[in-house]
Amino acid sequence: MNFTKIESPGLIIYPEIVKANIKKAIDMVGGNVARLRPHIKTHKTQEVNELLLNAGILKFKCSTIAEAELLAISEAKDVLLSIQPTGTTLIRFIELVKFYPNVQFSCLVDDYVAAKEINDLAIKNSLMVDIFIDINVGMNRTGIIPNAAFRLIADINDHLSHLTIKGLHAYDGHIRDFEISQRIEHIQNDFAEFHTLVDKVDDAYELVVGGTPSFLVHHINHRFVCSPGTFVFFDIGYAHLFPQNTFNLAVQIISRVISKPTASTICIDLGHKSVAAENPIENRVRFIDFPHWTLKSQSEEHGIIEVEENSKIEIGQVIRMHPYHICPTVALHQNLQVIENNELIGEWSVKARNRKINI
Repeated sequence: MNFTKIESPGLIIYPEIVKANIKKAIDMVGGNVARLRPHIKTHKTQEVNELLLNAGILKFKCSTIAEAELLAISEAKDVLLSIQPTGTTLIRFIELVKFYPNVQFSCLVDDYVAAKEINDLAIKNSLMVDIFIDINVGMNRTGIIPNAAFRLIADINDHLSHLTIKGLHAYDGHIRDFEISQRIEHIQNDFAEFHTLVDKVDDAYELVVGGTPSFLVHHINHRFVCSPGTFVFFDIGYAHLFPQNTFNLAVQIISRVISKPTASTICIDLGHKSVAAENPIENRVRFIDFPHWTLKSQSEEHGIIEVEENSKIEIGQVIRMHPYHICPTVALHQNLQVIENNELIGEWSVKARNRKINI
């Protein structure tokens, strides 16, 4: 492969792998695309939105107003903002609903006071707003516990005239047991009260559940709408949780050797500004061509690698890596460099890495 025109540090993307990952997810829900609501937090690009739409995906999930607007620009028709909007985020959410009337926007709610704030702003703007009740199934990040959710649902239905409850949302990012049997048991335990709640609510409610690790379990339940996100690109962090040939790694990090400071180390142009750095140093990248290498340290623009002996390593040599955590890694880059037939054919702009597009 000719790397002459490929920027470093940078990301390269293989569209055919992305398409194959999308097809695999659809196959896993028996071809019923209505059972998928993929999260776009991983890719943040209009091009992948279009690949999902072209594959027949009908519904989407996102984390930010920019991601929601990018979906609207991509002409998605059903977009769930997976946060409870407050403050300026709520104001912008209402503006989105008004500016893109052909999109069915919804958001999460887990608190009556927050719901009333949304309702009051909806009344002020003569709007009906769709919401999903966010259920805490053990991650303890957001959501209301299932035992308290039924009362919240009743209070919203009885008192908040401009909100329409469309369903329940339960994210279980804490469930990522290595053994699939343990993952199944973990989900059964943590979702027991969720199932009790489901038996009490409207049968028409959409049940949006899970992320990528639990997708291996939730896709079997025909009542659930699954919302994986990482699957489109996949990463090393999740690869060990999946059987081989499920999803494949679609993105590589490209870096270059810029110095050889000692006889046993090299320095590459990959600092923690270019790859997700929330994990320990040993869990940030995996070297594709040199699996025995270890990343020793990083600063803002530099990465030091222990190589034992570097006499055969050249300054300017290209080093390929897979990121351990793809989502925040993509958000650090303005563009993905597109590769087809081992040639650079263009770029995909990571438009929703910004906090604002228009609204």
